[in-house]
Amino acid sequence: MFDVIAFLVQEYRDFSACPGPDDLARKLAAVGFEDDVIHDALDWLSSLLAQGAVPEVLAESRLPRILTQEEREGLPLEVQDFVLFLDRVAAISNVQREQILDRLMDVPPDERSLDAARLTVLAVLWRHAAEVDALIAEELMVAIDGPMPLQ
Repeated sequence: MFDVIAFLVQEYRDFSACPGPDDLARKLAAVGFEDDVIHDALDWLSSLLAQGAVPEVLAESRLPRILTQEEREGLPLEVQDFVLFLDRVAAISNVQREQILDRLMDVPPDERSLDAARLTVLAVLWRHAAEVDALIAEELMVAIDGPMPLQ
């Protein structure tokens, strides 16, 4: 599923340029993705799009986020640290953080890796057309391009 997300982020730099679900499914099938993977990815993205507004108090709060017991038990420590780091350095908003955590918890537990977290962050930022710091963007793109070689 995350291969489809990576493809979409690369193919459509602007989320609003993405075609509707039926056209997108046809394009993804033509590129070679399997139907079940396409279906899972489109459902995952649909859930991201369907997430409504969050309470204004949450949107504006700068209090540190404490993960729920379910999140602590369900997300690998490196994923927890990564998301909370992005939150601490204000690379993501509170709303984006909550969407990232929601989407990660919706993924099967065996797929909740650091690369999955990077791609989830990319998808959420892509959906919000958010500006991203160059160093943060480079870290996120590792999930697509692999680590940068040392010079």
